[in-house]
Formats: sequence, C-alpha cells, structure tokens
Amino acid sequence: MQVEWRAYSSATLSMGSIFIALLVIAALVWLWRDSLAASELAIQVCRASCESEGTQFLDDTVALDSIRAAFPRGRPALRRVYQFEFSRQGNDRQFGTIILTGTHLHTLYIPRPADTQALDHSKGGVVIDLEDIERRRHE
Repeated sequence: MQVEWRAYSSATLSMGSIFIALLVIAALVWLWRDSLAASELAIQVCRASCESEGTQFLDDTVALDSIRAAFPRGRPALRRVYQFEFSRQGNDRQFGTIILTGTHLHTLYIPRPADTQALDHSKGGVVIDLEDIERRRHE
C-alpha cells in the first residue's frame, strides 16, 4: 500500500508542476501580447498628437521607460510610461512622454518649445485634445 501512495504522490507533483509551468507560460504570453497592443496604441496617439501640433513624430516608435501595477477604480491594470521623440523644425530631436493605464491614455506630455531642455512636467506643456484624437483613431 505504501508503494502505491508514493507513485500516486509523485504523479500528482508532476501534474502540479506542469500546471504551474503552463500558467506561467500563459501569463508571459498575455503580458507580451498586451505590451504589443499598448505600444501600438501609444504609437498611434503620438503620431496623431504630433500631427495635430504640427510636429514630426520621429522614428515612428516609442520606448518603454517603466511598467508597474496600477489599480484605477479598484481594478488591476498595468501603467506603462513611454518616451518618444519628435521634431519641431526637422533638424532637432525633442522628447515627449505618454502614460497608458491599461489601454486608456492617462497622460500625454509634449513640452513647450522653451521647456525642451528638461522633462520637468511641473512646467507645463502643450495641451492635446484627447477626444479629438480618439475620434480620428476610430475613423
């Protein structure tokens, strides 16, 4: 009777280990796909914002600066901070910031021409009509 228990016990541990491994793999795949979707959304918003401000969105990409857990309205989500580059005159590179919470735009910061040396968000920046950007994105 003791031999049968050990065989059953080791089989249960193996199945448990496989189940945990599958859960970890599924979580990583979800994180990867969610990150790709968030990055694409950030690119679309930055492109539209730069276009509406008369600036050029450079390299057609955003760079992930940080990612952390957030709980807007008590629901879990990932807050991603992206940096992007744009040009006002075609021969310069300036930096902006976009913050997404899940798939919702939290903040878009494009510094004013006088504030381009430092990304100090307390100095203010260009206000973007986010509802207009959302309307254009869905057209």
